[in-house]
Amino acid sequence: MRALVPWLPVLLGLAACDGPDRSAHLESRTVLEFLEDPRGLEETWGRCRNDPGGIGQTAECRNAGAAKERLMMLGRERAIRSLKG
Repeated sequence: MRALVPWLPVLLGLAACDGPDRSAHLESRTVLEFLEDPRGLEETWGRCRNDPGGIGQTAECRNAGAAKERLMMLGRERAIRSLKG
């Protein structure tokens, strides 16, 4: 037990580093970036729908919502072309 005491701060520090925090983006992704990354769009849109009063008000969530609307209206390829051209 005493052998673990000096390592306790290191172990606690490593436990806190459980991976990248996707909510801490410095910049939000654009509608085009979401259209080009379907998996990222679905993950983000799921979090945004789950917390509309919190993170749902961020630019990231508004862009994800706009991407979902374009997908429904135009389909993925036409939506991407409309933003690139």
